[in-house]
Amino acid sequence: MLPGVSSPLGILASLLVLGALVLLTLFQLKRRQRSAWEAFAKANGLICAEKRLEVQGRYQGRPLLLATGKRGAGGKKRHTVTVLRLDLEGALPPDLLLEHERPEDKVPGAATPRDEVLGDAELDAAFQVENLAPEARPVLLDPDVRKRLLGLRGHRRVSIKGGWLQVEQRGVPASAGALEALIRAPHELARTVTAMAPALPASHALDAALHADTSQEEELPGSEHA
Repeated sequence: MLPGVSSPLGILASLLVLGALVLLTLFQLKRRQRSAWEAFAKANGLICAEKRLEVQGRYQGRPLLLATGKRGAGGKKRHTVTVLRLDLEGALPPDLLLEHERPEDKVPGAATPRDEVLGDAELDAAFQVENLAPEARPVLLDPDVRKRLLGLRGHRRVSIKGGWLQVEQRGVPASAGALEALIRAPHELARTVTAMAPALPASHALDAALHADTSQEEELPGSEHA
């Protein structure tokens, strides 16, 4: 063992070096994330916020919001998620709530009411549903829609609320390819849903939906709630 390594000064120096390496790694990661989000926004004609990881605009003609948020009660359970929101263009009633949350991400003691069901065993096992209007049922039970809904079960949370599809993923993508991969399946679901109900009224504008009533605040990116 080298002289002085086990001394208090040696231990302190080692901890300082280790801390500096950790900070450098985090800085490089955040820089890669920022570069990736800016590149993705530029490639798709979207707007990237200057001081936070947030991209919004029209992605392939559909209003989109992509941002990060914090989830968890605190301490080791607190973590960062990436949140994607896609406009369903009025294809489903705005009162409909359809939600999936992985068991390990549920708030302890949270109620899971079963007042309404879709009538499909696999979908009903995966999703909670409220305010299921008659015109929404055939859209959600369409084979293509059903397949794409079930394909999103690996995400931390999936919901349809207020006429928008929202998907949460743990962590923050650090490449444009990873961002494209995150969007691909939800975008295909949104496209399939809107194709099923082209005659329904157009949905609200992007800004109005993103900043709707405060009852939806806990679902918005950047929320401090689980």
